[in-house]
Amino acid sequence: MSKIKVIHAIGGGEFGGAEHHILDLLPSLSDLSVEPLVVCFYNSTFAEELRKRNIRVIPLDHYQRFDIRLLKALIRLFKEEKPDIIHTHGVKANFFCRIASRFLPKIPLVTTVHSVLRYDYSPLAYALASRLELWTRQWNDHFITISRPIQEALAEEGVNPAKISLVHNGINADKFADPGDTAAVRRSLNLPKDSFVIGSMCRLVPVKGLSDIMQAMALIVKAHPEVHWLLVGDGPEKRNLEAMAAETGISNRIHFAGFRKDIPQCMQAIDVYVSSSYSEGMPLSLLEAMAARKPVVTTMVGGIPDFITDGHNGISIPTHRPDEIAEKVILLLEKEPLRNELTETAYRTVYDNFTLEHMSSKTRAVYERFLLKK
Repeated sequence: MSKIKVIHAIGGGEFGGAEHHILDLLPSLSDLSVEPLVVCFYNSTFAEELRKRNIRVIPLDHYQRFDIRLLKALIRLFKEEKPDIIHTHGVKANFFCRIASRFLPKIPLVTTVHSVLRYDYSPLAYALASRLELWTRQWNDHFITISRPIQEALAEEGVNPAKISLVHNGINADKFADPGDTAAVRRSLNLPKDSFVIGSMCRLVPVKGLSDIMQAMALIVKAHPEVHWLLVGDGPEKRNLEAMAAETGISNRIHFAGFRKDIPQCMQAIDVYVSSSYSEGMPLSLLEAMAARKPVVTTMVGGIPDFITDGHNGISIPTHRPDEIAEKVILLLEKEPLRNELTETAYRTVYDNFTLEHMSSKTRAVYERFLLKK
């Protein structure tokens, strides 16, 4: 198998789905003779996590947000490194790398589209981001989408379907399969030993619909006071959620764990995973819960219908319906046989279709299409 050198470019200032995607993908691609290098625009937690995994990273963090010197630094870097492929993630990386490619000998440019832009930005920021994206797409050779709805959205926006490949996110499912010492994990998270725990693990931002779960919790604890909610993640919505919990008198049932790296252990501490998002790309957290044999209750937005079938390997809920969330959680709490049936089917779904091996082999196949043309 011939070696392929790929530079991945991403902003890297946050630690969201795209950053997790790269951290999972690159070691798996290395096993398929892909030599990765990551260039990011912030020397932050993401860059440090790459170093811990012995993945070469070059932060270009000493430039302003849209600094012409950043463009020059990218051109110089690409000329020095001579990659076979440039693979971009996110609007800023897409924009600068596509412009930089105009000053280089022909290097195939691939972009992974992780979400639908209009759900990621305020109206004003979206107006700018969408213009930057649409203006520079003409210089892209290929697009990878992580879900079918994103694939369809790109085609509707004028991208040639022949230039789009669907490569679903995959996870290291084995990391989530071992239950470990659940009691010890619960103690570390201040969760009562015999409580029934709902879990949600995501950025605390409005689009995740977390206020709906908070309203649902107020309904659930009236019928089942033993229910607690473990919320792993951080973000601007935390203050609002804390206020809601205090107003409804359930603060002692809500556990804000903040940003954590031990997600497999946190998954084992819960009984049901709940996602109430209004928009998603291809959420890894749901796949991780399924691999951990936890039943999932979720809105069917974005790419979620690509892998969840209501009543088969998960339970669906409409958006903006706290009463439905409460009803479905109580159903699973009271019916253990249903929980077991859903989790076994969900576990099989992940192992058969959504592992790192599936994702990395399909990504390498995209790269090979361009090497064969050389």
